[in-house]
Amino acid sequence: MATTAPRKRNGDERRRELCDAAIEVLAEHGSRGLTHGQVDRYAGVPEGTTSYYYRTRAALLRGVGKRVAEIDVANLKSVIHRPPDPASPFAHLAELTMMQADGSGLMLNRARHELLLGAARDPDLAETSQAFVARIVAMANDAVAHLQPDTGDPELLEAQTTAVTTFIAGVFARLVAGDRTINDAEQLARLLQAVVTAVSVERAEAGS
Repeated sequence: MATTAPRKRNGDERRRELCDAAIEVLAEHGSRGLTHGQVDRYAGVPEGTTSYYYRTRAALLRGVGKRVAEIDVANLKSVIHRPPDPASPFAHLAELTMMQADGSGLMLNRARHELLLGAARDPDLAETSQAFVARIVAMANDAVAHLQPDTGDPELLEAQTTAVTTFIAGVFARLVAGDRTINDAEQLARLLQAVVTAVSVERAEAGS
């Protein structure tokens, strides 16, 4: 009886496995703990595998950055395939944020923060980080515009979007630190809407 040879993993699949392991390493040990050998151990592969696919640490970090971006896109698609809720324009953005509060999402969140620190010194790494930020800004802008469709003040829209995205960045950071003061998407959506209202009131008072 003929036996079937074990299927060999292709290069792309192996790289994904290694980058997923590297995300765990970053989340648990920080950037300083990210080594080729540590990734080998987390991935359960022979020693030297990671260095074969990623010759340098910089190449490994860029690979991880691209993998994080892939996961972000998948998470984004899982949220925006549903039509927006007119009663809660920030629901999608809040859900996307709270996906990274626990489990593998929190691990991704922690790894991203480590990558953001490295992005200041690596333009290629910065590019993948900026893509995620751009998606968050676009979603926030759309939600703000949906909340107040009759506004004719682009400066107000920009100020509100900036306030919302800054608030979200703070939520991401608090989740990384284990702070669960904000613990569900509905609560976050209400807070984001309150931020928009507060900016509108502040500008109205400043102009009066």
